[in-house]
Amino acid sequence: MTALLLLFIAVIGCEEKDKQVKAPDPVVFKSQLEALDKAKQVEQILQDKAAQQRKTIDESTNGQGQ
Repeated sequence: MTALLLLFIAVIGCEEKDKQVKAPDPVVFKSQLEALDKAKQVEQILQDKAAQQRKTIDESTNGQGQ
């Protein structure tokens, strides 16, 4: 009877350890967030340059062909 009780406790203890999830390493998230921020900055620069180019094209073609 005691052996059965000990076996039951051991099985339950193992199951609880398996269910516990470790928190992800915050360093991994930090590097991913930094990469995302850098990508957003690059995207903003590209959008600004595209808008500037559109403006230049519009100004150079304004009045021509009309």
